Amino acid sequence: MGRTNLNSSNDSLGHMKNFINASIIEKLPEKHFRKITEEVLHNLLNGQCTGIYGIPGYGMDYFAKQIALLLEKKFPQIRTILLNPELDNNKIKVLYKELSLFLKTTKIDEISVSHYLENNKIIVILSEVYHWKHKDLFKFLSAVRELNQQNFTVLTVADYTLYKYTNKYLETANNLFTPLRKIHNFDLSGVKRIIKINNEEYKWNTPLNLARKILFLSGGNPALVYCVCMAMYYEGEKILDHPEKLVKYQPLNFRLSEIAKLITILTVEEQIHLGILNNNGTVFSELLSTYIKEIEFEGMDKLFPDLTKTERKILTIFVQNKGKVIDKDQLSIILGQRADTYSEWAIYKAVARVRDKIENRYVIKTLKGRGWRME
Repeated sequence: MGRTNLNSSNDSLGHMKNFINASIIEKLPEKHFRKITEEVLHNLLNGQCTGIYGIPGYGMDYFAKQIALLLEKKFPQIRTILLNPELDNNKIKVLYKELSLFLKTTKIDEISVSHYLENNKIIVILSEVYHWKHKDLFKFLSAVRELNQQNFTVLTVADYTLYKYTNKYLETANNLFTPLRKIHNFDLSGVKRIIKINNEEYKWNTPLNLARKILFLSGGNPALVYCVCMAMYYEGEKILDHPEKLVKYQPLNFRLSEIAKLITILTVEEQIHLGILNNNGTVFSELLSTYIKEIEFEGMDKLFPDLTKTERKILTIFVQNKGKVIDKDQLSIILGQRADTYSEWAIYKAVARVRDKIENRYVIKTLKGRGWRME
C-alpha cells in the first residue's frame, strides 16, 4: 500500500524490513545523506515539520525510508506512518486506519486525537511527493497538527516542485512544509559509498579506483551512479570512455531524460540552486551534457532534412514544450554555451533559422522580453 505502521512490538522491525526492502536501506550509513539526516530527525522530534526536495535521482524513496527505519530503531515508542501519496488511492482513509490502531478505537475525533497526542508522538513521512495536488491530504494533516504541534510532525520528501512552487504547497497547508532543505549531489566519498553498497547488493565488481571517473560522468547523482555501474557490469569498463554510447544505455537514457526536461522548465537561477548547473553555467554531469548534445526526436532528420543537427535539437525542445515559453538562457544550455562563450545573437539567429525552415508545419512566436513559444 505504500505505508507502514511502526510500533514498539517485537515484530515491528521485521514488518519494516519486509515493507521497505531493508537489505538496501540497512546498508546505508546513518549519515549517507550527510548532515541533513541528523537535522531532519532533530526537527521531527522537536515538533518541527520539514520539507526535503531535489532533482530526479537523488533518492527520495531511500531518504524517506531511511528516516522511518532510524526512527523505528532509535525511538520505537514514537508512532510513525510512512505514506506514498502517489501510490495510495485513498490517503486519508489510510491515515484514519493507522490512527485508529494507535488510538485503539474506530471513533476518531478531535477530542480522542488531542487526548492521545498529550502523551504520544506521531510522525508522518510523505514519500515521493511530485505535486501539490494532494490538497485534501495536506489539509487533513494540517488540521491534525493544529491539535498538538509538538507531538504531531510531518516530513515531506518531494521533487523540485516543492522548491519551484513552494507557495502553491503553502496555500494548502502553511504549517507542513517548512523549513525546506535541498539534498545535494554526492561528493567522491559518497560515490564510493554507493559503489560499495551496489557491489554488495547486486554482486557487481565496480572498482573503487574508478569512483572519480564515475563522479565526473554522473555528477554525483545517485541514480546516475547506479546506472553507470550497471552499464559497466554488462558492457565492461571501456564503456566509461565512450559517453556517447553510455547515454544510449536505456536505464541511463531514461534517468537523463528526466533531468534534461527540467532545463526547459526551470530558470537558470533555479537550475543553479538545484544543482543542475554549476555556478559557471556548465551542466553538473558530463553524461547529461552529452545527452543534451545528442537530444533529438527519432526520425527528425527525415521529417526535416534541411535542418542541421543543432537546429533539430532546438526544434525538439520546442515540440516537447509546445505552448510553453522557452527563454534564451534555456536555449543557451541546449546549444552548449558557457559563460565565456555565451552569445545572445547566435541564439536569436538559430531560432530564426529553425522558424524559417519549419513554417509550413509549426509556428514559433516571439514574445518580446520573454523568449519564444511554439503554437
